[in-house]
Amino acid sequence: MPSMARSLVVALVLAGTTAACTPHQVSTYMIAKTSGDPAAAAAADRAVADWHNRRSADCYEAIDRHWPAASRAWARGIVWRESRNNPAAANTRSTARGCWQLLLGTHGRRFAKLGFSTAQWADPDVNTLVALDLYREAGTSPWRL
Repeated sequence: MPSMARSLVVALVLAGTTAACTPHQVSTYMIAKTSGDPAAAAAADRAVADWHNRRSADCYEAIDRHWPAASRAWARGIVWRESRNNPAAANTRSTARGCWQLLLGTHGRRFAKLGFSTAQWADPDVNTLVALDLYREAGTSPWRL
């Protein structure tokens, strides 16, 4: 594997642990893709696909993968309050489910809009992406006390 491709794979693996690519990682990817080296371009594509196909282990990892960096601390605080970082959290008195305790009846259309089923509520990535859609639409107000 050429040195550039190896560097790219390392950069993207590191990106997977921090949730977002740094400008250097993006630059490294773009160099590999435009270098004219088919092996480097293929390695870049494989590294990105591997990172995207990996599922988050818990709510915090899903936040780190999907949530805007500027409000991740707030998001982690809400997830701790709502589910104690447990993707399988289920309120016995309502349909509130998952990391963000989303009400399935209220947010069913939001799940569908993003291409998910409400049956996927316990997947921390799905629950977080649906919550992120809500956050982008309504800000922090849905989680106010």
